[in-house]
Amino acid sequence: MRKLSALLLFSTLAFGLFAGNYDSYYGNYGIETVDLRAHDKGYYVSIDAARDGNPKMTYYDATEGSLKYAERTGSAMPSGMAGAELQGAWVIRTVDKNKTGKFSSLKLDRDGRPNISYYDSLNRALKFAKFEGAKWKITLVDSGNVGAYSSLQLDKSGQPRIAYYDAKQGILKYAAYNGFKWNISEIDYSRFGNCGKFASLALGSDDRPYISYYDESKGCLKFASFDGVAWVVETVDARSETRPGQFSSIAVGPSESIHISYYDPGRAVLCYAVRKAFNWELSTIDAETGTGKYSHIAIDSKGNPRIIYFSSLKKTVNMATLVGLNWSRIVLDSGSVGADCTLCIDQRDGWHAAYRDIANSSPKYATSNSPTDNSQWPYGIFR
Repeated sequence: MRKLSALLLFSTLAFGLFAGNYDSYYGNYGIETVDLRAHDKGYYVSIDAARDGNPKMTYYDATEGSLKYAERTGSAMPSGMAGAELQGAWVIRTVDKNKTGKFSSLKLDRDGRPNISYYDSLNRALKFAKFEGAKWKITLVDSGNVGAYSSLQLDKSGQPRIAYYDAKQGILKYAAYNGFKWNISEIDYSRFGNCGKFASLALGSDDRPYISYYDESKGCLKFASFDGVAWVVETVDARSETRPGQFSSIAVGPSESIHISYYDPGRAVLCYAVRKAFNWELSTIDAETGTGKYSHIAIDSKGNPRIIYFSSLKKTVNMATLVGLNWSRIVLDSGSVGADCTLCIDQRDGWHAAYRDIANSSPKYATSNSPTDNSQWPYGIFR
């Protein structure tokens, strides 16, 4: 009874703080800390969900300088995970070490096995790791001060494709594996360099690649697509006075509609662009000052976009969902949390979010799906 009263009081206080700006504070979901050890963890987090709805994530451990992989198993250690640690309901394993693991991007194949692209800070290279049932197979994709802002997708045959930034040349690049080797394309050059940061990759129904990214030299959001012969580049948001396009994230909806969430630093707000046919429609999703960094967008089976993002002013992680013609916004978690946030939607339209607890420097997880063991969830399940 005391716990329930405390939760109700907390929810009432929270609602009072955020009423008028957001539809709700905490909802029908649960939250938990992934890695319970007190280390400097949870940077560059990426999440995906298996067919059974179980979440898996990657993140960078700054203390060890290593790439970590975590999957929620409840309380049992799965087979083929030698060298892993069980932390609460999560099994955690080191994938690669020695200053590697920044800008990680995780995708699960049809069998639920993890594929990861990431940046090797020591060798300044783009790397790719795939779990083959008993061990990780790690390959070098590209080198020469490349690999920041890596974004991974798997095509219909399960082959990896990666969009990333080449810092040496200041250009956007794209790598596609054909089963034998990596084919690398140079997509967009800027006359003054620095074109391709905040790259985000999505694949269309025919595996056509679409990339959103930031042109720092011009201060604008850009979009690149491959038409079967060449890359076509276009500017999406060119308001140079506010320099929009940072923290871009792209997703493909029904009828090949293109959805992009991004941050406008000049206005410090969350923005959204959608392309239907050949026209881009631009809008501001959250106009509250300091919102929109680390945005990540996903589309459910009905074609509704959902965006997770960080409020740098209030240190909260927020979510916006398009319901009909209007956006519904909620605060997922507060208390100096929400940096490096990311989102995925499973086959049942349940959402899974991962983000960094800034105060405790650890990765956290939130979901719309009820966990098997409610005692694992510090805030309980709100109905």
